[in-house]
Amino acid sequence: MRWFLYPMLVVLLSAALPAQASDKDYLYFRDAIVPPFQESREFFDMPNRPGVYEVTLVSDSAGPLTFRVVRVHDEKEVTLAQSRSYRVGNHEFHSRFNNPKGVDDLIVEIANSNPVSSARVSVIVVELPE
Repeated sequence: MRWFLYPMLVVLLSAALPAQASDKDYLYFRDAIVPPFQESREFFDMPNRPGVYEVTLVSDSAGPLTFRVVRVHDEKEVTLAQSRSYRVGNHEFHSRFNNPKGVDDLIVEIANSNPVSSARVSVIVVELPE
């Protein structure tokens, strides 16, 4: 009897999760699909106001995946954070993006080193309260 109820519980909970996520006030939310042995660069035109932002990358794909957060000012790019994850699912990466003058933009790079399958990565950018 337990084994029968468990799949029903999983289905009910998974149906409730998107409703909770839609209540969040994201500055940006994108799903990126990265083919095997490819890289994706997601550009975010940040608002022209000073602030502190948090970048979150989440994926349930098979790794290895490399995440990189880059500050862009005019033509100059500076890497702020980089991490490589070798997990099979449950990849999660967080980084802060300080934009004290409100003039910088953001690039998020995702590299998929898995030779067999594409990776689906959710990129979330939120503005943190002062």
